[in-house]
Amino acid sequence: MFGYTFFGRIAAGSVLTLAIASSAYAQESSLTLRDALQRTLRSSPELAAYEYVIKAQDGRVLQSGLRPNPVLSGALENVLGTGEVSGFRSAEFSLSLSQLIELGGLRNKRVTVARSERDLLLSEGAIQRLDVVAETARRFVSVVSQQEMHKLTHQAVSLAEETSKAVDRRVKAAKSPVAEQERAAVALERARNDDAHAEHSLKAARFLLASSWGSTEPDFEQAAADLFELPTVGDYNALLRELEQTPDFTRYVNETRLRESEVTLAIANRNPGIEVGLGLRRLQGSRDTALMFSVGVPLPLFNRNQGAIAEAEARRDGVDANKQVALIDARTSLFGYFQEIIDRRREVEVITARTLPSAESALKSTGYAYERGRYGYIELVDAQRELLAVKRERIEAASQFHLTLIEIERLTGANVNLTENRP
Repeated sequence: MFGYTFFGRIAAGSVLTLAIASSAYAQESSLTLRDALQRTLRSSPELAAYEYVIKAQDGRVLQSGLRPNPVLSGALENVLGTGEVSGFRSAEFSLSLSQLIELGGLRNKRVTVARSERDLLLSEGAIQRLDVVAETARRFVSVVSQQEMHKLTHQAVSLAEETSKAVDRRVKAAKSPVAEQERAAVALERARNDDAHAEHSLKAARFLLASSWGSTEPDFEQAAADLFELPTVGDYNALLRELEQTPDFTRYVNETRLRESEVTLAIANRNPGIEVGLGLRRLQGSRDTALMFSVGVPLPLFNRNQGAIAEAEARRDGVDANKQVALIDARTSLFGYFQEIIDRRREVEVITARTLPSAESALKSTGYAYERGRYGYIELVDAQRELLAVKRERIEAASQFHLTLIEIERLTGANVNLTENRP
């Protein structure tokens, strides 16, 4: 048996950690949830690709802090004209070096924007880690569910084989028509087909789970888990309070900082700075040389960057509105998930405690009566189908319980314990 804390409360940009106790008796070829999640965090192609997004942003941070390059200019005047300025006799050649001097801490403001963008990317990286881990958990549950379905189709084959043998005995004893023998043979082949399909579905689920950590094929035979062990979910109000502490909402703090810095940068860009220059001028006519000084000051007559400022302010003001929309959606989803998980728990418990024992008892009684000729083939097959249907409903309900639990954990980041055994 092992338990795990699926999602803990995580700060934006932090590395997701999971505390899972390993199974004491899991087979070497079985995979625990701990193993699946750790492999995903270590080798997920999606998470590896996102690291390059952060590296790219590091480049933007570096670039934003660089000063503008100086400009070297040259000019040749009063040449190839007429009269006094014909040829190169009165030529004037100037060579100057100018430099833009940014005012108002413009460079620091660019760096602040780039760093704020990086912080937001780290928050989104934490969200992506949650999404990737949640998807791995869903795939793990799918494997466990398919394992149970495969067991069920095995049982269906066994029941069909037993029924076929019982019908054969009754036909040989002239107690049942030959048609029942044919029908039993058809039912057996259909059960075997269903079993083969379940085996294929299980293999596909295992391959999909292995792809979570970039593996081309699974190196495990089974997922070590008890699908019907249902953990206790936390208090709804406590889960509700946890919503705003998850990376999905702490990212809005970083986005607010980014938008504020963008507004500050847009205002500073109204006057990017002054350009000063120093150079030499050669007057060919008098063969004299002189220094040149220049100053360039932009005149904000038409473009005062008002459009960019308005855009930045609108983006800043929209952050809180977007957060409120997301929070309402999350609360609505949490309520739906919470009601769903309560209903699924009740369904599994009712099936386990009452429906399944009754179906098993009914099949046993029907089989006993069929052997003695009190029930016919139809009654026996109906009892078998009823039992298999009840078990299938139990698997589906338990699987949906765990999938819904994953959605709650993904949504709230709450600590929810789940015990997991070898199937």
